[in-house]
Amino acid sequence: MAHWKKRETLFSQYGFEVTLPGHWQSRESGDADRWIYRSADRKEQLTLSRGESIGAEDEPARQRVIVRQRRAIELGFDRLPDLHLSEPELLEHSGVVAARFEGSADQERLVFSSLLLFEQESVWTLFHEALKLQPEEAHRRAGEIFLTARFPAPTFRVRRR
Repeated sequence: MAHWKKRETLFSQYGFEVTLPGHWQSRESGDADRWIYRSADRKEQLTLSRGESIGAEDEPARQRVIVRQRRAIELGFDRLPDLHLSEPELLEHSGVVAARFEGSADQERLVFSSLLLFEQESVWTLFHEALKLQPEEAHRRAGEIFLTARFPAPTFRVRRR
């Protein structure tokens, strides 16, 4: 790889960061709380979106509702008659509650993974799509990207007088 090519692409908004391996190009989303990145080889796309906080009241129940709603969006891909979708897995990620599920459409050779992060200030959704990659490779790549998602601690500067 030439020295001038990017080795990674950093997404950083609202105190949330994701590092994408290699050079990714930002694409117009038409929504102030949605960002789309496509890999240079055009085999992968990552859509990041930020939603409202669900608040502390009845949090686990609201998280389940949001996960069901997001999963229903994926199930609504009526253009994909052979859609397969896993059940959501609840876990902890970067210090917050998270949910992850995966899917594929064999005819389209499309494999996707979703990660929802329930942060105190907002709900983040990462939606990774891979075209023409083997499912194992696509899920591995999504997992590597998802592992970089984090909420860095705020930094404070001490002013000396």
